Amino acid sequence: PKTKSSTNADPSETIVGDALLNQEAYSFLATMITRYGHRLAGTPGNDRSLDYLQKELENLGVEVHRESFQHPGWVRGDDRAILIQPENRPLRSITLGYVDRQKPVEAPVALLRSIDLDTLDPKALDGRIILVPSSLRLNQAKYLRLANDFGVCGALLMNRVNGGQLLARVANHDGEAPPFPLFGITREDGLRLRAQLEVDIPVVVRLETLSQIKPMSSENLVAVLPGESDERIVLGAHFDSWDLGQGAMDNGLGVAQLFEVARLLQKHSPKNAYTVAIVFFNAEEWGLWGSRRYVEAHRESPIRVMVNLDMVGEITGVNAMGFDELVSVLKSFSSRLGALKFSRNLANKTWLGGDHHPFILEGIPAITFYAPIPAEDVRYYHDAADTFDKVEPTLLAKSSAISALLIHHLANDTESDYRRYSREETATLFRKAGLEKRLIQDGNWPFADIPPNE
Repeated sequence: PKTKSSTNADPSETIVGDALLNQEAYSFLATMITRYGHRLAGTPGNDRSLDYLQKELENLGVEVHRESFQHPGWVRGDDRAILIQPENRPLRSITLGYVDRQKPVEAPVALLRSIDLDTLDPKALDGRIILVPSSLRLNQAKYLRLANDFGVCGALLMNRVNGGQLLARVANHDGEAPPFPLFGITREDGLRLRAQLEVDIPVVVRLETLSQIKPMSSENLVAVLPGESDERIVLGAHFDSWDLGQGAMDNGLGVAQLFEVARLLQKHSPKNAYTVAIVFFNAEEWGLWGSRRYVEAHRESPIRVMVNLDMVGEITGVNAMGFDELVSVLKSFSSRLGALKFSRNLANKTWLGGDHHPFILEGIPAITFYAPIPAEDVRYYHDAADTFDKVEPTLLAKSSAISALLIHHLANDTESDYRRYSREETATLFRKAGLEKRLIQDGNWPFADIPPNE
């Protein structure tokens, strides 16, 4: 498809040159993180960082507003996991989000060997704290059954990455308190406990939880570049982070990239065929709350396509997310990138877990990038070492430039036929991607009334 710009000159070259030479995204991110630190929802760091972002966007002349929403919140307390036997010492640990305040639990530890609970011996787990290998994925329904049918009173979840790291995360995406305390522990501690259990050395652990679930109000920040049409391109990234580190990679990169796209378009292509809405989603780490609430509030809005930036590093490819109509559009875009052309073939596969997901559930086409962060850095995701020193300025500048070019392309492509999928088509999309079973297990399958296509 051809692309029609609302200006006589194509601004692509000036967009790229500005991004690479001035590196404003890097400077913005450095200032925000240095001044305000992590951005856990409901904390002063989140509030002050959002204030700073809004001020900087307004200084660019960009139209900005906030959209408040309610969601289940959580306040981290002084929680501890303490090894009592065969030695007495604290375990390096982190409570999972939505673990609520409970009385201390001290109990023997047993290894969980399978998530097929029907194969387990209840007597072996009764009154135990379970040690969960990183290969086993549990959900709220299984936690409830482990508590009610097996007598489990706590869980230690081993990290999948070595080096004494932790993995901050939530117990579930619905804000429900699990029936017993859940702690993430380091891989090394987990492996040692497992080795002791396998040679019948008794292991006893004490769990103390003071964290608390509480209702919260958070805000999405929305920057709007009005177009000739009210039909809009939504560019999104989650604003919040976990509290162990600084949230530089997850998702300071996305926050800086969205800021830079707003700056570049406002400067070089402020008026496009379609409106561009740049949305900084809050409370994503606790269950995609910002994007879920945004979609609920804008369900009837004329959204043409959504682009999600979450931990975008070196961009090597692009994904049409199962929407066949986007394939030719993205091929056309890639062919115009010159030296920035994607090295990876275009993909067209639906995946879960990001702020694009609530949009896809509504049948709204979505786009994500394949954009790895160097392995020696991304290993610190959700841990204390997710810090600004790991952000590489050239990588950030290039990814911001490509993101701005894609949004400009989509915002001026008046010849491609974008459309919102029906519920039946959306159900088929998820089934085709093999995701129906997982969504059902997680209690998040909204298409139970739609039978599979024969």
